[in-house]
Amino acid sequence: MNVSFWLDDREFRLNLTQTTKNDTQVSMDGKQYRVSVEFLSEDEILLNIDGKIYNVIVSTNTTSYTVYINGRCFRIEKKSALQILGQKTGKQRKTSVNTSMPGRIVKVLVNEGDSVEEGQAVLILEAMKMQNEIKSPQSGRIGKICPEAGESVETGALLFTVD
Repeated sequence: MNVSFWLDDREFRLNLTQTTKNDTQVSMDGKQYRVSVEFLSEDEILLNIDGKIYNVIVSTNTTSYTVYINGRCFRIEKKSALQILGQKTGKQRKTSVNTSMPGRIVKVLVNEGDSVEEGQAVLILEAMKMQNEIKSPQSGRIGKICPEAGESVETGALLFTVD
C-alpha cells in the first residue's frame, strides 16, 4: 500500500508491506524499516522501529491530530488535497466570512477595496451582549462588505469577502 503525507512543504511517500499480523515493512526514500505495532488502547500504541521503542498517543479533533511520541508533542493539521495544492501554488482564493451566530454589526472598520492582513479586524459584531472582532482569515483585498453598522445579521449571513 502506498501512502503520502506532507510535512511543512515536503511530501513523503511511503510503501507499506505487511509481513505478519503486527509487522510491516516500510520503504521511504530508498531506505527500509521493520515496524511492529502493539495497541495498548484506542489512542495509545507502542511502535518498534528497527528495535527502537516509541510510545505514541494520538488524539484528534476536526482540524488536527495531536501526537505525543515518547513525551514530545506534535500537532498535525488536517488538510485536503485541494488545500495543499492551493498553498503550493501560492494562489489565494476568494474567502467568504460568514457569521456563526446572530447579532448586530456595531462598527465596520474597513471599506470595500481596502487591503487587509491576515488576522486584521474587519468589523465588530455584537452577539449575546459581547462585542467580537471579526478578523480577516487571509491577507488580501476586501471584495465585499454586506452589512452596514447598525444592521442585524442572522446565523450564516455573509459578512465580507477577501480576495
